[in-house]
Amino acid sequence: MEVAVFISMARALTSVAAISAFAACAANQQYGSSSAASGTVALSAYPAAPLDASETRMLGGLSDADIVGHLLTVDSMEVATADTTLRLSKSDDVLTYARLMHAAHTAHLQSDRDLAQRAGITPTSIFGGLRASHVAASLDSVRIASDATIDRHYVMSQVQLHEHVLAELETLEKVAKNDAVRQQVEAMIPMVRDHLSRAHALAVDKGYEKKRT
Repeated sequence: MEVAVFISMARALTSVAAISAFAACAANQQYGSSSAASGTVALSAYPAAPLDASETRMLGGLSDADIVGHLLTVDSMEVATADTTLRLSKSDDVLTYARLMHAAHTAHLQSDRDLAQRAGITPTSIFGGLRASHVAASLDSVRIASDATIDRHYVMSQVQLHEHVLAELETLEKVAKNDAVRQQVEAMIPMVRDHLSRAHALAVDKGYEKKRT
């Protein structure tokens, strides 16, 4: 099934909360490659499945407008799923992670919009062909989760989404033609790696996956 998931979800995400002072702080947060900080794991122990050949080919054919539109969609989905989790979860560690995701991706969403305006790019928000049905199902499970199941659904969706987006970004940094778009993609990679590392660590702490070394 093709990822028109991003299409349907993008249409649903028509409004995003205004950027708060906390979000502004997140925009200035520096993400390094070190995983020594508390609440993270070494990603080398958690290798993700590579993108399949058809998706890699599709990514290779995206325009700069497509890439910016995709970044906007990813950030919007992150904000929306974090909002759902913040309403339903009662777990302090999950709430802390969700607040980080909300702040960081709200700030990055604005950064995407600013980039598009500066570069004179009209983002293409809807395009098909990307295969990520497993990510779509995981994200949709957050929307329909109950108070009792929200933590698992959210945390594991974060693992799957960040794994997939990281693989996409590592491909798209070679595809972007506009220097500013390429720099935006490159700057997002360490943020996504940090979020993925934290998601894995949270999944281990909650018993949703086993710790790897």
